[in-house]
Amino acid sequence: MKLSTLRIAEPCHEDWQAMTGDERARRCERCDLHVTNLSELTRGEADRLLSTCPPGSRLCVRYAHDRQGNVVTRTTQQERMVSVLSLLAQRRQAEGER
Repeated sequence: MKLSTLRIAEPCHEDWQAMTGDERARRCERCDLHVTNLSELTRGEADRLLSTCPPGSRLCVRYAHDRQGNVVTRTTQQERMVSVLSLLAQRRQAEGER
């Protein structure tokens, strides 16, 4: 399984806030499984987790997605932040040249 092709056949409706753990992973008492928040992992960490999951096994994940439906990871968030900061720096420099 790959991050770019991740599809959830049956989304879980358990309350993330009610689970114990941290922002990266929590334990679901109902199904007795760890739920990993892919959006708190780097793209590499998320890809490794998904690629090491044996076919047919059960893996519980949580994630945010962008408008195009792509999974948002920490890497995505960092790339966006760098783009925004770069754009702001360019604008500031352009204003200074006036």
